[in-house]
Amino acid sequence: MRSSSLRWRFTLGFIVLQVCAVIASLGLVSYFLSGLKPDVAITSVWLSQEIADSIRFEPNGRAHLVRTAKLKEMMDDAPDLWFVVDLGNDIVLTRGAPPGKIVDNIPFLRTFRSVELHGYLDDPLSVARMERFDTQAGEATIFAGGISMSQYGVTVLLGNLAIGVPALILVAISLIGVPFVTRWALRSFSDLSTRLDRIDLDTRGALVEERGLPNEVLRLVGDINRALRRLDSGFEATECFFVNAAHELRTPIAVLQVRIDTLSPSADKTHLQTGIKRLTAIANQLLDTEKYRQKPQQNAPVDLNGVVSKVVADLAPLAIAEGYEISFDSDAEDLFVPGDAEALERALVNLVRNAIQYGGGRGQISVGIEADGSVTVADQGCGIAGDKHARIFEPFYRVSPHGSGAGLGLSMVHEIVTRHGGYVELSSTPGNGSTFAVRWRERRVFHQL
Repeated sequence: MRSSSLRWRFTLGFIVLQVCAVIASLGLVSYFLSGLKPDVAITSVWLSQEIADSIRFEPNGRAHLVRTAKLKEMMDDAPDLWFVVDLGNDIVLTRGAPPGKIVDNIPFLRTFRSVELHGYLDDPLSVARMERFDTQAGEATIFAGGISMSQYGVTVLLGNLAIGVPALILVAISLIGVPFVTRWALRSFSDLSTRLDRIDLDTRGALVEERGLPNEVLRLVGDINRALRRLDSGFEATECFFVNAAHELRTPIAVLQVRIDTLSPSADKTHLQTGIKRLTAIANQLLDTEKYRQKPQQNAPVDLNGVVSKVVADLAPLAIAEGYEISFDSDAEDLFVPGDAEALERALVNLVRNAIQYGGGRGQISVGIEADGSVTVADQGCGIAGDKHARIFEPFYRVSPHGSGAGLGLSMVHEIVTRHGGYVELSSTPGNGSTFAVRWRERRVFHQL
């Protein structure tokens, strides 16, 4: 199922609610309209206002009518239009002939603040309106009629305006404002993502900080923290199992090694010794791996020349005994990298041991430090096919299934180098040997003053 933005879920939800509200409002307007008769007429709701806006005073103090464009248009469209403007003090402005029945009742109608006379659409003279307005010439009582509008049509127009305009405003606010407000309201999720990014396999016991998170998120964070505690317990149990298993395996393996060594020379003895050698390597590497993972990593300046030269010196007897020549050459002086000297030494030991194991028992093993601090280990063995380059750092993967290795050495190298902010680069082709290079990211190599 496709996921969608929570902001747009809120936005669409608000729009749907607004559409439902508009439909309900239209239903109420339709219900109200059902009680109105379509042929009932009222005088124009704009006529009296246009007349009031047209009243002016001449410089000599006389009132007169300066028709607005809208009033002129109404007069042209409605030949029966009439009005009487009473400004008091016997000042009266008129236009057209008001119906006699209305003229007879003007004194009575003047006693009201406003009056509407409804008639029929086919009889414009039957509709009229009386209102009082404040004009430039003072307060005026305006009687007007002769131009009719459908009461039904006016109600429809005003109802649609009353519903449509707020609906458009709400839709615009939803499209523009709701995503912004939602983003602001959900900013705590971004903060939660940042806190979760700080948790990884190496930070055991780390929990998501709950300070400052809203109540709706706290329950989720509490569940995450409980899950992290369960994972930590599981990791600790697994690590203890591997360490104990490795320890327990070493004793029976040592006993088997002693008994096999006492056997008479034969092909079976050779096969057994190879198997015991591999079992010993697996047990030792499992123990080394778990000890490294459980030990807090140091972060002190590590002298690359000192560590690499020590590894070469320690493994030189083993390399020579296996039929190799081994050399060390450095193009850098006083280069340091922040990290754990013991862990980096373990990684380089595994790289050199890997070269000894798979170098074919001949040729040169060259260990060097380049000017940028990269550490290289090269052999002249059979090389590694290109389709296997991506897998050699996987745990328990071996290029040759018949080799004596456990398949954990290069995996440990990759893990240690990665934790130190570097990566391992392999250059190898079948028949031309292999070169492993430990390179550093983000200028981690420096000269110590």
